[in-house]
Amino acid sequence: MKNRWVALAIIFLSFQQFTLNWFSIVPAFGGIVGDMEISFAEVGVIVGMFIAGYGIAHIPGGWLAEKYGMRMAMIMGIVVQTVGAALSGWAPNYEVLLFARLLCGIGGSIYIGSAIGLTAAWFRGKELALANGIIQGGGFTTGAAIGLFVWVPIIAAFGWRGGLLIGAAIGLVTLVFVVLLFPAPPSRSDDVIEGHHLGKESLRRVFGNPRLWIMGVAILGAYGSYFSAAQLLPSYAEMNLNVDSTASSSIGLILLLAGIPGGLIGGWLTDKVLGVLPTFLVACVIEAIAFLLIPHLGLFGLQLAAAVIGITLIAAFVPWVSIPGERDSGFHISDVPTAVGLMLSIAAIGGALIPPLFSKIAAVWDFDTAWRFQAALTFGCALIALFAMNRKSAKVSETQVAGG
Repeated sequence: MKNRWVALAIIFLSFQQFTLNWFSIVPAFGGIVGDMEISFAEVGVIVGMFIAGYGIAHIPGGWLAEKYGMRMAMIMGIVVQTVGAALSGWAPNYEVLLFARLLCGIGGSIYIGSAIGLTAAWFRGKELALANGIIQGGGFTTGAAIGLFVWVPIIAAFGWRGGLLIGAAIGLVTLVFVVLLFPAPPSRSDDVIEGHHLGKESLRRVFGNPRLWIMGVAILGAYGSYFSAAQLLPSYAEMNLNVDSTASSSIGLILLLAGIPGGLIGGWLTDKVLGVLPTFLVACVIEAIAFLLIPHLGLFGLQLAAAVIGITLIAAFVPWVSIPGERDSGFHISDVPTAVGLMLSIAAIGGALIPPLFSKIAAVWDFDTAWRFQAALTFGCALIALFAMNRKSAKVSETQVAGG
C-alpha cells in the first residue's frame, strides 16, 4: 500500500518537470525573437516542433517500454527531454533551436507513456482513475502553470537562455530522483522492469483492439476544442467584450488551473460512482454545453465557462487514459504505453486540426458559429464512445459464457 503512493508521488513530481520543460519556452519567446531576429510565424514553428516530436514518438515510445521495460523507458524519456531543454538554452541559431524543441517533444512523449504505464502497474484494480487524475490533473497542470507563469520572472532575471537551462537542471535533478528512489512495482508486474515483451502478440493486442481506435476518435472533438479554447478564448473576450488584456488572460489561467480539480473529480467519479465510459460521456457533454453557451456570456460567464471546460476535459481524459490499464482490459501491463500511445496519436489529430479550423470558421462566418461548431464536434465525437461501451459489454458476456 505504502510503496504505490510513494511511486505515485515520484511520478507526480516527474510530470511537473515534463510540462515545465514543455511550456517554459513560452515566456522566452520575446528574448528569442530579439536575439535570433525571427518573425512571429517562425515562433509558431518553434511551438510546432515540440508538438511534432511529441506526436510522432508516442507509439515508438511504447515500443521502447515493451522492449526495455517501463522504468527504463521513463528514465530514457527524461534524459532525452532534459538534453533537448539544455540544447534549447544553448542553441546558437534558430535551426539548432528547432532541433532542440523536436528532441524535447520526443523525450516528453517517451516519458508520458511509461509514466502512465507504471501508474497502471501500481494501481491496476486499486483507484487507477484517481491515480491518473492526480498525475494528469495535478502534476501535468501544475508543471504547465509553473512554465507559463512562474518562469516569467525567472527569465526576466536570468535571460531566456538561463531560464531554459534552469529548467533542464530541474529535469536532471528529477532524473537522479527517479533513478535512486522509484520503487520496483509488485512482483506480479516483473515484466514492467525487465521488458522484452515487444513482439507480434503484443502488437496484435494493441493495434487489433477496436476499443482503442474508437476511444481515440471519441475524445478527438473534446481534446481539440479544449486547445482552441485555451488559445483563443482570451482573444475572443478582448475582441467581443472589449475587456483588457489582464481580464482576458485570467480566462486562460482559469481554464488551465481548472484541470487540477478536474483530475480529482474525474478519478473519483470513475472509481467510485459512474465507471469509465459514463464518466467520459458526462464530462464531454458538459464541455459541449459550455461551448454552446459561450456566445451568450459576459466576462464572468466566460470565466465560469473556462473553468467548466478545463474541469471537464481533464475529467474526461482521466478515465479515457485509464482504459488500457483496467484489470479487464485484455492488455498486459507491458502493453499499456503502446496502447496509450496509439490513443494519444489519434487524439493529437484533433489537437492539430481543430484550432486552425475554428479560426477559419470564425473568419469566414463568425465566432458564434465557430463555438457552436466545437460544441457539435465535442458532442458528436463523444457519442462514438457508445460503440466502445457495446464492445465492452459483448466482451464481458463472452467471458461469462466461456466460464460457464
